[in-house]
Amino acid sequence: MKAVIRKIVGEELLQKWYHGYFRLKEKIQYTLIYPVLLRIPYAPNFYFLFSNSFSNEMKMFLGARRDYLKKQHHKSENLFLLRRNIHRIEKGLIMKNRRKVFALEYIEETVNLLKSLAKENPPNDQIQWAFDILQQYFEVTESAPKRDKAFHIFESLTPTFVSKGLFIPFSLPLTPAIEDNSFAALAKKRKSVRFFDTTIIPDRTIIDKAVLLAGLAPSSCNRQPFNFRIVDEPNLVKKMAVLPGGTRGFSDELVAMVAVVGQMNVSPSITDRHLMYVDASLAAMNFMLALESLGVASCPLNWPEDKRKDDAVRRLLSLETFERPIMMITYGYAAKDGKLAYSVRKPLDQLRKYN
Repeated sequence: MKAVIRKIVGEELLQKWYHGYFRLKEKIQYTLIYPVLLRIPYAPNFYFLFSNSFSNEMKMFLGARRDYLKKQHHKSENLFLLRRNIHRIEKGLIMKNRRKVFALEYIEETVNLLKSLAKENPPNDQIQWAFDILQQYFEVTESAPKRDKAFHIFESLTPTFVSKGLFIPFSLPLTPAIEDNSFAALAKKRKSVRFFDTTIIPDRTIIDKAVLLAGLAPSSCNRQPFNFRIVDEPNLVKKMAVLPGGTRGFSDELVAMVAVVGQMNVSPSITDRHLMYVDASLAAMNFMLALESLGVASCPLNWPEDKRKDDAVRRLLSLETFERPIMMITYGYAAKDGKLAYSVRKPLDQLRKYN
């Protein structure tokens, strides 16, 4: 059929009609359909109801959620959950005004996870890290029913472990810009700092240097679908500091923040909707390493999928409808009395597989 039409009207006219059709379709979409969908609540849900554009993500999420819940309910081995819980306890331990007892809602779960993992795996740094943090937790917290119940389980593990005190919170050595011109030294030196000197904010010229270096990160077709919104005005910092996940306990210590904002309008294809997440993340790591090389501490802050928080940032920073925060980063000069979480990383055999 196409060959017959091509012979009748000619290749040039056919191409003109073909491209004209898509231009007309796109014009109808951006002048009529999309404006209506953006104004009517839940209209986008119905628009994509019979679309498979998001099916891979939905299937991946369902599979991941099923695996997570199955492990949680069967109390089976779950290293990811142990790492998360131990890090949460770590953060509690380094708080300046540390509560007398905390983590009660998940302390028993954490101890049971450690018990299960220690039974099924040979000794390793991750398990030792969990033991060391839990030991310090039980040493500094006061008696409470849930805490004491978890402690009795933990006591049964002590013959298996000997704490060397290596994997516990420690103080940051206060050095200026990095001297060694090696990437390995820079990567090892950078730590997530949550407590800052509140009397001084890094000069904007330093931050601009870091942003320029962040801009050197690889980006699909060099589109760079992101920008860095620097927030160093005190009142705005206060409003922004309470929005990311996990900042309770140190939000008052934050002196400046960066919203890494993704932009979805750089591609006409729905299959490119992840560009802003990938490219912005690459640039964000460049940015934090650049800050470290310039003597400025930083910490990436958890930014979960939460429409209310997205909308709050959209209002505070006057973002466009096609923009959204990908992540938050706080920065400043490390406080002399602040401590750091040790946060043991995965060993090589958990980080990589060949072929």
